[in-house]
Amino acid sequence: MNYLLLLRGINVGGNHRVPMVALRNLLTIAGFTNVRSYINSGNLFLTSNQSAATCEAMVTSVLTTNFDFPIDFRLLSQPDFLADFAQAPAWWGTDPLLRHNALFKLNTYVAENDDWLNSQVTPDYDQVLVTPTVIFWTSTLKDNFSRSFYAKIAGTPFYKQTSARNYNTTTKLKQLLEAAHD
Repeated sequence: MNYLLLLRGINVGGNHRVPMVALRNLLTIAGFTNVRSYINSGNLFLTSNQSAATCEAMVTSVLTTNFDFPIDFRLLSQPDFLADFAQAPAWWGTDPLLRHNALFKLNTYVAENDDWLNSQVTPDYDQVLVTPTVIFWTSTLKDNFSRSFYAKIAGTPFYKQTSARNYNTTTKLKQLLEAAHD
């Protein structure tokens, strides 16, 4: 099975350095194959014949054994990611004057956040679609950004339970995952 591994909060501003070459090697030693990374912000592709639960345990072991800071992550199977991406709304990614992000739900994500988020969004400045693993979010980019709910989520428990990727990165991850072969 092909997987997309998304890490949160690494290699940002010189903090929590996780060299991708070293991480790819550690994941390969742990038993994954076809381990590749895309940019330096914690996007990895890997393959395994093990169950998803076993793969998550393997990733957890690699991260906790080799790094002295916690690294939250989400391991998505190719079918799960592509099924959620197929639900991306027509408005997501279309207007270049708006901010388009995908917030991936990490393993620490609390399901009640879905209802909380939908009750907090400011309809004049935000559009949100929640799927089982991804939250597609479009908000104002510059004009009135401070009025959007997206501008207010940094530092919240909700935000810490997600890992954001912009539209371009998310669509590139989709293309790379589709090109992966078992």
